[in-house]
Amino acid sequence: MLKVSPAKIHFNLQNTPVSEQFDDIYFSNQDGIAESRYVFQQGNNLSQRWRDCRTEHFTIAETGFGTGLNFFTLIEAFRQFRTEYPEAPLKRLFFISFEKYPLNREQLETAHRAYPQFTRLSSELRAHWPLSLAGCYRIHFAETTLDIWLGDIADNLPQLGDYMQNKIDAWFLDGFAPSKNPQMWNHNLYTQMFRYTRPGGTFATFTAASAVRKGLQSAGFQVNKRKGYAQKRECLQGEKPLEANNFEYLSPWYLAQAADLSAKADIALIGGGIASLFSALSLLERGATVTLYCADEQLGLNASGNKQGAFYPQLSDDDIRNIRFYIHAFAYGRQRLEQAIARGIEFEHEFCGVALCGYDPKSALKLDKIAAYRWPEELYIPLDQQHLSAKVGLPLPCGGGFIAQGGWLAPRQFVQNTFAYLESLGLKIKTRQKITALSREKEQWRLTNAQGESFFHRVVILANGHQVHRFPQSAPLPLYPVRGQVSQIPTSQQLLKLKSVLCYDGYLTPADQAQSSHCIGASHVRNCESREFSLQEQQENQHKLQHNLAVDWVNEVDCSDNLARIGIRCAVRDRIPLLGNLPDFQRQIEDYRNIFNLRRRRQEIKAAANYENLYVIAALGSRGLTSAPLLGEILASLIYNEPLPLSEDLLHQLSPNRSWIRKLLKGSAVN
Repeated sequence: MLKVSPAKIHFNLQNTPVSEQFDDIYFSNQDGIAESRYVFQQGNNLSQRWRDCRTEHFTIAETGFGTGLNFFTLIEAFRQFRTEYPEAPLKRLFFISFEKYPLNREQLETAHRAYPQFTRLSSELRAHWPLSLAGCYRIHFAETTLDIWLGDIADNLPQLGDYMQNKIDAWFLDGFAPSKNPQMWNHNLYTQMFRYTRPGGTFATFTAASAVRKGLQSAGFQVNKRKGYAQKRECLQGEKPLEANNFEYLSPWYLAQAADLSAKADIALIGGGIASLFSALSLLERGATVTLYCADEQLGLNASGNKQGAFYPQLSDDDIRNIRFYIHAFAYGRQRLEQAIARGIEFEHEFCGVALCGYDPKSALKLDKIAAYRWPEELYIPLDQQHLSAKVGLPLPCGGGFIAQGGWLAPRQFVQNTFAYLESLGLKIKTRQKITALSREKEQWRLTNAQGESFFHRVVILANGHQVHRFPQSAPLPLYPVRGQVSQIPTSQQLLKLKSVLCYDGYLTPADQAQSSHCIGASHVRNCESREFSLQEQQENQHKLQHNLAVDWVNEVDCSDNLARIGIRCAVRDRIPLLGNLPDFQRQIEDYRNIFNLRRRRQEIKAAANYENLYVIAALGSRGLTSAPLLGEILASLIYNEPLPLSEDLLHQLSPNRSWIRKLLKGSAVN
């Protein structure tokens, strides 16, 4: 279900890659760059359309990423456009590409040698090239954003969902020839293309096959023939008529809704932790004016403020949707951390791997179920006792699994230093500002603090952890606080040998960079907001480690210094964050009280009623280091009405109204 079949290729005498699955070349033997420019860029009249564009972003979709040659050639053209027209409204390019059989890094490098002008772009692509697992992966290239969707386009294209209707400006209808790849060139592809294309949007393709022409016409496109490239006699181009502006929402109760940014994007963030951090980063990259309100005297003092925290995906054994979300979040989060390192943001970290221990029969069974997915070894590998001990650097009483790309970082240091970097980009930070009330006044939100002072902003994001639902608008969200105490312990001769993060019914980090201490934790006390030190929880942290991993070296773990840090996490019962528009609970209950029968009778159903320009990012639980980067990027993309880097079914899983919508869809009462 999740694994994607890799490409099988060889190189012909002209050093052009040839697909063994389709017995077809990836691009012209003569000049692939010239072919791409002629067929796709000129066929979609991109140069003129970019000059005429009045929006800040332009979206292109492609069927068949292949070697990425179309993408590289497009970036080159867009950068030339930005150089020639620096004052043009169009600033950002989104490229959505679908690939069923992805090349691996080595194949990409070999294929790209023929085009040394793209060496830097090729290196950037390969650095963040995803594992062969289905879904959407976002990779940033300065002003251009690539969303690479791995897997069958028949499965992935519908996952652009209701939100992307009428939003794609141009299509590169590529892929192998219709005679070689008939499974892709079909009615479903054309109708989905038409659904997602903006009125006046265009397509271009290298083929002139009559079945393709008729299929596109039957879907609603106007289709024209033009001279083909090189020896090809003809190729096709066309557009969606301007009057074709129909919307059909398949899941209107979950419809993500962009902000009204008809005026300047003046955005308020409430909260000073890692959720606010990555939301601010993605918003600032889009040119937003962002003001952050933090109730504490410093940033990163609550759940984001530990000395060391683990960074790895949550590989559940019983919830495939959560697994898929955290795999994508982990891939994107690793990219963001590497960007921070490249920008010179200082924070202690080590991508040393994370070991998961099967310390008792129940946990061993869980890890066996995780291993049964047969993940790529770069993501997860099951190991016996001997080999897991070798990875960890200390003897263990059990086997388990190893996540090689995981590790640890210093959350508080990372949060505070990255916020300092964001200040240099224009972020305004207001500490000691506890926002106690929100009210809508004309086209703005009024934020009132504990002293009765008011601040006005067009868009507001609630990202203040376990206090998110302290406002009347957010009170119906099914959130609860979880107290967590993390113990800091001194190192020892044996503990210094620990080479990776160790997870059992808790976790132990390797020594910090000063080689002086480790972190173990964390306690988990539901519905508790106390931040007072607990001797009992301190002792429990030590006991869990020594009980679950009963080997000699664990006796050197000593919590008696009573050094600890307490944070209050924000959690939700189904263990996946809340993200998106803040729902108007009362209006949704009224609109959807009969939704079960409306669906059964196939009657019209309203789009979800939400508070305008009010958003929430919450319930990151103990996985904020992994999930916050992707959540912040999704939220910024939504606010700016851009493509979202996640499949629709997972976006529905994140929807803040999901708890009551699930009941209403079943015909159950909502309390």
